[in-house]
Amino acid sequence: MKVGDLVTIADEPSDDRRVGTIMRFSTFESDCGWKTFTPPEPIVEVLWNTGVLGWILKERVEVISESR
Repeated sequence: MKVGDLVTIADEPSDDRRVGTIMRFSTFESDCGWKTFTPPEPIVEVLWNTGVLGWILKERVEVISESR
């Protein structure tokens, strides 16, 4: 998975997001106030077919077409 790849949501989407293009990668660190350590989760920023730019957990998307 890399920037420019075309992705879709692997689980059932609850809105109009069908396909999108990966724009960048980052990590999400949960801060729930507990002293237990939660490892950062990989996330991707996706420009969706709806025109909305948004973040989603990397594990929730699957590549349907790789960029060159």
